[in-house]
Amino acid sequence: MNRLQAGLVTTGIGAILLCSGAITETIRSERLQSSTESSRWEDHSEELSNKLTRSWSGGLKAIHRVMGSDGDKENLNEWKLFYSLEHAIHQIPHKERSSFIDLYYSDTRRTLLENGDTLPALLLNPDHSKAIQFWEKHDGTYAIITMEKQLDQDGKRKWLESGTQIVKKP
Repeated sequence: MNRLQAGLVTTGIGAILLCSGAITETIRSERLQSSTESSRWEDHSEELSNKLTRSWSGGLKAIHRVMGSDGDKENLNEWKLFYSLEHAIHQIPHKERSSFIDLYYSDTRRTLLENGDTLPALLLNPDHSKAIQFWEKHDGTYAIITMEKQLDQDGKRKWLESGTQIVKKP
């Protein structure tokens, strides 16, 4: 094979790799966009959407009853509700995300979450220093995990669990 043929083969292989890279990136971006869209509850069946909305509304009422009754406590109406960690995590500073994710999927959550429970939701306070993860359990009670940004033993700001409770349906 002479140099001209070798150059053509090399150029052809390069063109194929460039095209396959472009195709792969297009597929990846379409998957990313479709996965983001499919995580919105409007894309699910109306029955599922209604069930989750009722469940989360009940959870908010339970949280207000248990945590919002004292005048000294924060105004929970100002907290933002997130239906998935995927959407909430962007509100947390990048350097704190790892501890937040670790706490979100903690042993406490694994212990409380059972088959038949609904999908958890998350309340995040306006200054992003406290969060409440909650869900309706299969027996109609609500699991509530309170999380706060605190200084750990090493003096670093870290998300830590500040309370867990099971409350009856309002």
